[in-house]
This record gives sequence, structure tokens and C-alpha cells, in this order.
Amino acid sequence: MAKALQNRAQTIGLFGGSFNPAHQGHLHVANCGLQQLGLDQIWWMVSPQNPLKPKQPPYEQRVATVDALGLPPRMHISHMEMEFGTNYTVQTLRRAKKRWPRHRFVFLMGADNLRQLPQWRGWREIMESVPIAVIARPEQKTSDTLKARLSQAARSYDHARIPESQAHALVWHDAPAWTYLTPPMSTLSSSAIRAAKDGETT
Repeated sequence: MAKALQNRAQTIGLFGGSFNPAHQGHLHVANCGLQQLGLDQIWWMVSPQNPLKPKQPPYEQRVATVDALGLPPRMHISHMEMEFGTNYTVQTLRRAKKRWPRHRFVFLMGADNLRQLPQWRGWREIMESVPIAVIARPEQKTSDTLKARLSQAARSYDHARIPESQAHALVWHDAPAWTYLTPPMSTLSSSAIRAAKDGETT
């Protein structure tokens, strides 16, 4: 990471995931976060080892799938979780806020992760640590989106929800604060890509 970026205060979207593999749908989500939230940067954080997904390809292989997307300006791959040695998002957020105290962070997650959030270690601390943008995954069905909006995490922090029309100001809210973004849908998904590749080898 450039020294100038480390020293100058920025508004940063932290986009974490297994990225197995990364695809244009992920890039669509990241672009949505960058544009609708009015952020300076998006940092793609490839999870070294997702505790909820124990069987994954090597870290370097999944990083390569992100790199192959040809990330546009204002987006880059961050290896902070590998550098920090953190396995859980709550740990990563603690370290990131300590490492870059002048930056304003927003954590980006797919709606499927909002449903699973209570399974994450320290999930309430995550909600109360940085603002969160929940972005409907491009391949999601309407029923899945509804389930996410009615999930335990959404209901527990309904009082802290920011309307999508005010998402551009989310980064300046103190946590807990979150919004739900609904970009145009597409048909891309990691599972579909993996299934297609498996079909090619059979």
C-alpha cells in the first residue's frame, strides 16, 4: 500500500470474503459500494481461512482470482488479515482501526452474510464497531433478500438502519449504523462458477 494512502485520511470500504472464486458479481457489488457510499477506496480482503468454510483452495489461488478481475482505480487487494494473523472479522476490524485511526471504515457484506452474522464470533461488536453496508448479492432471489431483511441481526439493529437514499452519508455515522443496498441483479455466483468448472472436468 502506498505511503501516501497510509498517511492521508480516507473513507474506506472493507470488502471481505472467501472469493472462491472471485467473479464479476463481486466486482459489481464492490462498484455499488464505492459509488453509492461515496467512498475513496475499496479494499478487497481475501480471507486466509474462513472458519465457516473449512475446505477452500489455498489463499494465493483465491487472491489470484481477485487479481484476474482487473480491479479498477480506487480498488485494491489488501493482505491485512494475513499480515495481522487474524481469523475472525471482529479481530481484523479491531486491528484495522488501531492501525489506521484516521480512516473512516465501512464494512461491506452480502445479504447472505447478514443472515449468517449471528454465527460470527463477536457479531454484535462487529455491528457496533464500524458502519456496515449490506449489499444484495447480484444472484440473490427476492425471497433471500426478504429473509436477510427479517434476519436476527437486521431486527436487533433495526433502530440503527439508515435509508438507502441516505447511504452516501453512512461512513460519517457512528456505529451501530447500517444500510441495505439493492443494485441491479445478475446471474453470477461463485457456486455456479465452481459447478460449471466441475462439469467441464467430468
